[in-house]
Amino acid sequence: MPRKKQTTEQQNLLDVTATLRTAVCVPLIRQEVEQWRNAKYKGCTDTTRRLFRFWFETAHRLANGLTFFYYAAQREAIETLVYLYEVRKIRRRGDLLLEYAKGHKIALPPNDDFARYALKMATGSGKTKVMALVTAWQYFNALQESADDYATNSLLIAPNIIVLERLALDFRDGKIFKTDPVIPPDLKIFWDFDVYFRGDAERATSEGSLYLTNIQQLYEREEKIEPSNPVDALLGQKPPTNLQETESFIDRIAKRGNCFVMNDEAHHTNDDAVAWNKVIADLKERLNKRGLTAQMDFSATPRQQDGSLFTWTVCDYPLKQAIVDNVTKRPLKGVAHGINEIQSDKAGVRYEAYLVAAVERWLEYKEQLEPLKKKPVIFFMLGSTKDADDVSAWLRGKYPQHFADEKLLIIHTNKSGEITKADLDRAREVARKVDDDDNPVNCIVSVLMLREGWDVNNVTVVAGLRPYTAKANILPEQAIGRGLRLMFRGQGGYREHVDIIGNSNFMQIVEDLEKEEGIKLDTFDYGKKKTKLNITTIQVITERIEDYDISIPVLTPRIERRKEAKKIIEDLDIGKVRLKVPLTLNTDVVPPDSFTYEGRDVISEEVIIEREYKMPKMQTSGEIIAFYAESIAASLKLPTQFSVLAPKAEQFLREKAFGKEVKLNNTPVLQALNESRVLILTEKVFLKLLRPLLTDEKEPKMGGNTRLLSTTPPFPWSGKVVQAKKTLFNLTPRGNEYEQAFANFLDNASDVAAFANLGNLSVKLSIEYLDAEANLRYYEPDFIALDTNCVHWLLETKGREDLDVSFKNQRAEKWCEDVTNLTNAEWHFQIIKQKDFASLKPKTLSDLISGLTAGGLLIDI
Repeated sequence: MPRKKQTTEQQNLLDVTATLRTAVCVPLIRQEVEQWRNAKYKGCTDTTRRLFRFWFETAHRLANGLTFFYYAAQREAIETLVYLYEVRKIRRRGDLLLEYAKGHKIALPPNDDFARYALKMATGSGKTKVMALVTAWQYFNALQESADDYATNSLLIAPNIIVLERLALDFRDGKIFKTDPVIPPDLKIFWDFDVYFRGDAERATSEGSLYLTNIQQLYEREEKIEPSNPVDALLGQKPPTNLQETESFIDRIAKRGNCFVMNDEAHHTNDDAVAWNKVIADLKERLNKRGLTAQMDFSATPRQQDGSLFTWTVCDYPLKQAIVDNVTKRPLKGVAHGINEIQSDKAGVRYEAYLVAAVERWLEYKEQLEPLKKKPVIFFMLGSTKDADDVSAWLRGKYPQHFADEKLLIIHTNKSGEITKADLDRAREVARKVDDDDNPVNCIVSVLMLREGWDVNNVTVVAGLRPYTAKANILPEQAIGRGLRLMFRGQGGYREHVDIIGNSNFMQIVEDLEKEEGIKLDTFDYGKKKTKLNITTIQVITERIEDYDISIPVLTPRIERRKEAKKIIEDLDIGKVRLKVPLTLNTDVVPPDSFTYEGRDVISEEVIIEREYKMPKMQTSGEIIAFYAESIAASLKLPTQFSVLAPKAEQFLREKAFGKEVKLNNTPVLQALNESRVLILTEKVFLKLLRPLLTDEKEPKMGGNTRLLSTTPPFPWSGKVVQAKKTLFNLTPRGNEYEQAFANFLDNASDVAAFANLGNLSVKLSIEYLDAEANLRYYEPDFIALDTNCVHWLLETKGREDLDVSFKNQRAEKWCEDVTNLTNAEWHFQIIKQKDFASLKPKTLSDLISGLTAGGLLIDI
């Protein structure tokens, strides 16, 4: 999916003079994957094509009613894996480098005996969802394609307990496969899959499985090693270089006989001596002949010790692009003026100016987020246990109403710096639930809590106060990574920020990040009024509900895809097909047995090379019809029905296409079958025959209680707004100048009783429809208005034209007709193009509608 054109603001974010450090293989791979996507995924399996169409070309609605789509970065990640593994069949890192790193002097990796790919995805860009897509891709291809290259079983390894518990939220009981659009409806019958954690009993009869563990559970150390600091006790230590294998998931997977491995936060695997890699190598040896199909390493920072990216990185979605795409928060650098660190052994004294700046900024967020019912969290990072204790004491003393007792979580809770069992359990519990509305924690104070694992959506201020050195081995993105995840995910009208505050050593790491990613971060001055935080909140004004609330009926879907596609195709009676004008067939054609190739000089046109070659052997009719059937199946979004379509296509071409029965393997017929005119006609005939049969148009019913606009929860907005009187919202969000003019028109029209801009609300009205290619989509109208005659209007102001406009309009009109019949309230749909609105210059809604529809009259002549 091509990225959207960047706005001026987004362009300003990028430092075009900076050179982005990316993996050597990525540029050429990305170019090939884009070409492959444009070629409709030529060369992939029918099963993969079916999955791609469902994931990326079908609109999805979640159980909460919201529409869902995968990020462009997630799509590129799974497409890249499929292209390299399935189409190009590059199964060794050495082959990857030889193919895509030409011109670079890179040593070929050791232990290179199975497919291994690294995917660099910025923090917060959705690695977990890609892991779910990878799992489904491997599973269904192993079943549907009967291919030993794929595996129904997988091992997902986390680096520590915190990451493991975060993954558990998505994968336990297969939750992500049930809540996200991962499994196409027609393939659910084949989904026999279990997710196992350590200690879970195994259901041996399941077709597929995912084993989820942290690396520490896969080995025992030769001797017990005490944690070097309390954070290691919380997260679990890094993998050692030696291990002794114990009874584990390795044994259980080996019995199943096929597997692929996914490593989360895989920058820990950059050394072949690390036990992590030894575990995977041992797994490969213990599997049967099908072996280990592939290893996928996921990380935001898959870097070697020298800072270079893993050479086997095949996909790079950098933090820079994630910020531009509004996938993560946008960091704001705090600029300090006149702050000097006081020479003191107490961190609360030494860093007091920074502490005040960070807390005051956090208080601004707290005030602004209160109407949105969100709790901001401030994150302090210190250099030692003593400094963390000092800062915690300062915070509790200066701001007891905000940070006393359970409102502040300090990782190191006692003077010795050790975490007791009870403290460790509490820290893990808080780490999981810090974003919950009823969680009291406002502040986290920690040492070395910079790396993966603590993924807190509600962090709004990150304050680094420690003597960062190269010895600390902290990657720049890790320094701010804990504050990047979005608080308001899915609400594209709001640009979220995380404020970065700290001493000079910490801010140097932020500057390193800017250089590394090619970013110029926005800044704010501590305490300056002009940079005072201001979050625009759109919310219902209670006093306006009685006069301006609008009720929107909820209907059951009118359009659904039928599931019995195979039987529908089998029952298709080709004998009844009649073509008004059959294709012509030239029976005198004599195909050439050779062709001439000429090489000409580009300047003089002189023939330099001339060669004559024999024509390749002509394809059989069976091979051509197979191609026809595949093309028709793809157009119908039914790639799994290829084998059922082939005999129907064969019958049509033999009996109907040329107006009489022909022998398909005769030379003139074969010659015709290779012409595009025959393929186009055949495809159009089958689409016309089958599309109406494959979708079920049902009579809609009321799907529940009507939705009142007054139930819309408060939501943040970063764009411009309109002050309006005839709406129950405090402000009307608008996307462009035309929407502003139209909102003002509705507000001033004497025959409009109430209105709202639905297109920019956090919860929209979505109407299902089929697009030009029979994909199920959702249409979301722009404005809703109630006129003084109690007539409801859905008003579309979008000026752009695309292939789906007529489908959207027809479906919206039908929806209004259905609502009118079911509720006895009158509903109408009207599209209003900007040029028509400008030329009419209407004063009232009735003037506008009449001008667009000639009064809505049917005139008999």
